[in-house]
Amino acid sequence: MASMTISVDERTKTGFSHFCSDVGLSASSVIGVFMNTVVRENRIPFIIEGTHVPNAETIAAMEEGDRIANDPNWPKYDNLDEMWEALEK
Repeated sequence: MASMTISVDERTKTGFSHFCSDVGLSASSVIGVFMNTVVRENRIPFIIEGTHVPNAETIAAMEEGDRIANDPNWPKYDNLDEMWEALEK
């Protein structure tokens, strides 16, 4: 058996310890379950998201897409074959 030491702030440690106690498990066993799941699934078993703010180039591209989609004069196609046919002209 190997051991690890991690550092967390006191508030997180206290909250995590209370949670573990509430579900009847030790902090060590909960972390072990997490680590085994990561190894077994080869991924973190929950979504980690940040606040994504598009840059100016991406915003400009999205605005251009909206303009094209809402422009009645822009050609519209019912399928890819129609689009390819129009592009070949």
